[in-house]
Amino acid sequence: MTDDSEESPSTQRRPSSVPPLSSVTEEESTPTIAALLNTIPVLELATASATDTSSTRSRRRSSVSILHTLVTSSILLPTHDARKRNFLVGSSRQMPDDAANDLSACFPNGRLLTVMMATWNTGEASNLYEQNYTPAAKQQTEMRERMLGDLEDILLPTFVDYVSDVIIMCTQEVSVAKKPIDWEVLLQEVVGPTHVLFHSVHFGTLSLCIFLRRDLIWYCTEPEEDIVKFRAVGAVRTKASLAVTFNLFGTSFMIINSHFEAGENVEGRANRKLNFQNTKTKITIPQEFIQRTCLLNKHSPTTSRVDSLKRAESSSSLDSGLPPSTDMTKACDFVFWAGDFNFRVSMSHKDAVELCKEKKYDALLLHDEFLDADQKHSNAFNDFQEAKIEFAPTYKYDLSSGNDSYAKNRTPSYTDRILYRVKPASQIECTEYRSVENVRHSDHKPVVAHFRVKLKPGLHTGNLSYGKFNHEVYRRGCEQRARRHTLGVGVRGTVKRRTGAARSSVCVVQ
Repeated sequence: MTDDSEESPSTQRRPSSVPPLSSVTEEESTPTIAALLNTIPVLELATASATDTSSTRSRRRSSVSILHTLVTSSILLPTHDARKRNFLVGSSRQMPDDAANDLSACFPNGRLLTVMMATWNTGEASNLYEQNYTPAAKQQTEMRERMLGDLEDILLPTFVDYVSDVIIMCTQEVSVAKKPIDWEVLLQEVVGPTHVLFHSVHFGTLSLCIFLRRDLIWYCTEPEEDIVKFRAVGAVRTKASLAVTFNLFGTSFMIINSHFEAGENVEGRANRKLNFQNTKTKITIPQEFIQRTCLLNKHSPTTSRVDSLKRAESSSSLDSGLPPSTDMTKACDFVFWAGDFNFRVSMSHKDAVELCKEKKYDALLLHDEFLDADQKHSNAFNDFQEAKIEFAPTYKYDLSSGNDSYAKNRTPSYTDRILYRVKPASQIECTEYRSVENVRHSDHKPVVAHFRVKLKPGLHTGNLSYGKFNHEVYRRGCEQRARRHTLGVGVRGTVKRRTGAARSSVCVVQ
């Protein structure tokens, strides 16, 4: 055996153009995987002499371990960068060196952020929160499993090839008799362990839940929320707007879930316009935009004023303290607004049903409250856009009929919508916009939309969330999902207990 002080054959035959791994200087920027592979002398080890077989194998194992570490690591952080006091601290004047690298690591090859947004007026559907699997109650179990399958069609539709990075669920008329966390756990069970509940807001019968891909929560700011109420009094709070804002990398988002006033007459239309306008102008988030607006309007943002704007259940629909013309939705790069807007079709019930049977939805939409040409001139809704509607009206269905027939006392209308608005420099594409027709728990059909969004690199400095999410919902949702998998439950049409496989005395190693 050779002495430890002698050079190994592999070291003697190393080409001069390939430096040893230890010779990489700290001044170099973070190398790519391909560049790092060139610094590891794996091929030369194969030409070592037979006398060094044991040491060659040992070094080959070490090299393979290094390769495995490099391949599985998405980011290699140089030590001298980690020692910088301004590491991961950015501002408009000073951005961290690896902000763009973090974005590229999460979205390689320029892949866009995908957003799945759903809105559903559940109509206080029975057993909406029930999750426990009870084999004794077969009929009740089938109903619960049907709910799980329908939620999968809403949040994980098969017309999208991959699970979206952001999944947003907006619901209206949810029963107030149940705990909101039960609904969140059910959604977590359906979405699966790859996503976490980043934030949720509940008010009366309205609910807004935002799920993010697990690795993205480290690049978000603390979410801010607000509630704009449309009714000053009332025991059951059914009409309002829930809003959440947050930053993901260098891009700001606003998510809104609304339930507007009903009514097919002139008064109902006027109330909905007012609901729409109040939501835009009475929201008290994001705080930075509000403070800038106050300063521009020469209103000093005193401590008491700022504290009043931070109330959890804001009465901002009655008094916002800001100029009435301030559109708060313009503060964010992307605004996704969904809900039961109660927009109606101005047509007789008979004529509307005939157009639906013939699938002449374009003729029906000519009389839609939101898309009506006359409404655009009133400047009430025209600053928001909507993807092309190619599905039947989502309201109002007769549940007692046993099929998808519309109720006789309501003109079929597109009450459930998903709107969006972006800043001119932002990029967005709505790839899917449709209703989920097979869901029959409510007199409304759920509506889903799939978006692709271009993110901007950067990190926000004000209030990073540092990976916060709802741990309790994640734990319970994963446990419930595992329990159903063990019982062989959760696949549509196969609600049955899994039978144990026969034991084998043969040991198989794979």
